[in-house]
Amino acid sequence: MKFSRRSLLKLASASLARALLPPLPKQDFYTDGAANSRQPIANPRPVQTFARALQYGVVIRSEPNTSSSKVGALVRDGVLPIFGSVQGESGSSHNKLWYEVQGGYVFSANVHPVPYLLNAPMTDVGEKGIWAELTVPFYDTRIAPSEAAPKSKYRYYGGTIYKAIKAVKGQRTTPTDKPNFTINEDEWWYQIEDEAFGGSTNWFVPAKYLRPISQAEFTPLSPEVDPAEKTLKVKLSEQRFYAYERGKEVFSARTATGVKYSDERDFSTTPGEFQVFRKTPSQHMYGGAVGDDGSFDLPGVSWVSYFTTSGIAFHSTYWHNDFGVVRSHGCINVLADAAKWVWRWSMPPNNYSQRYVQLDPKKKEKGTTVVVEY
Repeated sequence: MKFSRRSLLKLASASLARALLPPLPKQDFYTDGAANSRQPIANPRPVQTFARALQYGVVIRSEPNTSSSKVGALVRDGVLPIFGSVQGESGSSHNKLWYEVQGGYVFSANVHPVPYLLNAPMTDVGEKGIWAELTVPFYDTRIAPSEAAPKSKYRYYGGTIYKAIKAVKGQRTTPTDKPNFTINEDEWWYQIEDEAFGGSTNWFVPAKYLRPISQAEFTPLSPEVDPAEKTLKVKLSEQRFYAYERGKEVFSARTATGVKYSDERDFSTTPGEFQVFRKTPSQHMYGGAVGDDGSFDLPGVSWVSYFTTSGIAFHSTYWHNDFGVVRSHGCINVLADAAKWVWRWSMPPNNYSQRYVQLDPKKKEKGTTVVVEY
């Protein structure tokens, strides 16, 4: 059974009031937890966040293990509320985390936790624009500030970051397939800058779906510590990185580093000693020929800290949620919160008005040391 909008909104916590929620993406599955029931729950539980399916056929099970009965499934980008998490008895050798969702449990590696919040629009983003985070599960960007406008080629996902360079009022638009129906977009939209296309684009997102990132979120962490006494260490055998100040561990998180598929497709992360030398809050990452097995085209990758000239960096991911195992094209994939921590803690600092900060080797500037070892 598919929930009606009225029933669906009852699933949200008190902080996600009905008047504030945009329509959720279409759902394939909701139950009250019973395998043979397809009825709305009577007493909704507080929602922690939402799970977006990373692939087609993400299985919902009655218990947090792969041997339990299948009670439903999600299509790719289907969304369910997350009520909690639990360490199950199965999953994979490096990950046994499951999310409790409406109707059962999903294995964490198969879904991406995403926010679902609306924001107060800014009507003026200034001459240099603002950085902003998408706070809904996903949005298909439009080529004009109207829901009736054609979609661009890019779908933006929750947690990704973009540079909004202009705030504009929505356009009154008549959809071509509905000649007698006019949409009056009496709301604000942001025009997006994309460095992969030389800057300004004709892609627009409703301002209410983007959270303006404050200057405070760019403030460096532990600025009192001598940069020479900060070190990031990536241990490939553990699939974990560690941050040290004056030799004392201050932060650690799981990683997903480079994988070797074959001699011809070897993306292994190279051991050695490096320096963070270039950073950006948002990067459109792409590579490979269109249609090739290894090609990728990923806008809005957040909190990127480069430490090799070949493009290896610490950064967040939204195309997988599976850490503790090799699976990247060489980069150090981490959760968004960990990527942001590294970005703020490591040297050099990134000014809010800059898309990039980069050290000048002629000035003998040094960034935070990165040691990659087995």
